[in-house]
Amino acid sequence: MSKEKYQITRKSDFLCLTILLHDLRCFDEELSEPIENTDTLLHKMRYTRNVFVSLHNLKDTIKRIRIDGDTQFTSKTRSIKQDLNFIVHIRNKGVGHLDRPLMERAAQWVPELFHENTHENDNSLTLLSYKAMLESTINSYLNEEGQQKVFGTEIDFFYPPDAEIFFEFLSDIVKRSITWLEYAREIIRSEIDLHSDDKIQEMGAISGKTNFNLKVESDFTFSEEEMVESIMSAIDKMRKLGVEAKVIEFLESKVLK
Repeated sequence: MSKEKYQITRKSDFLCLTILLHDLRCFDEELSEPIENTDTLLHKMRYTRNVFVSLHNLKDTIKRIRIDGDTQFTSKTRSIKQDLNFIVHIRNKGVGHLDRPLMERAAQWVPELFHENTHENDNSLTLLSYKAMLESTINSYLNEEGQQKVFGTEIDFFYPPDAEIFFEFLSDIVKRSITWLEYAREIIRSEIDLHSDDKIQEMGAISGKTNFNLKVESDFTFSEEEMVESIMSAIDKMRKLGVEAKVIEFLESKVLK
């Protein structure tokens, strides 16, 4: 039997969306926390950087997974993909990689990072490092005229209007992504045949054939006779190891019923 019988590809799609949905829900909660002091601002910066990884993965997932939704869903998908182009830039330059030219611009952009007083406080040093990297990544997303593509101006997190416009944008795309994931996951769930108790042994046998060598295909062949033989062999080993007789009898009753 092929992996199509067990809907492995579609199940893997569901798995991806579930992980991304949980990630973004957690990030949405964390990024919604108010900024009260240096520590909470640093916390927000760190989660801001990390959320770009999940959003970048969402961009890849949308491109890879086929989801048959209605016209409104298709329109929302197109809108999210457009906004995620900006996220890809941030992830590639300042999150998944620490791009050398970008980091040099960051060092130039925030000279107070290298003021002698800054180096007396590690939290301030870290905060300014995140600020320099994130702002430089955002500000380097330029159109042909050299203007920031999304906001039309350079972003400085210490300037409240800039911080507000950026975090409103980020919150909006995270919330829209969550809504998209919730809808998309339900579409995929509706296409998957969830198995009941009578399939547990078969699914366990298929699980045991998982090949973690990603260079070759995994095995999805199933034989009930082979499964019973494998389980009885395992029971026999348990018997030799001294497992209680009542446990052995219970297992044999389940296999041989």
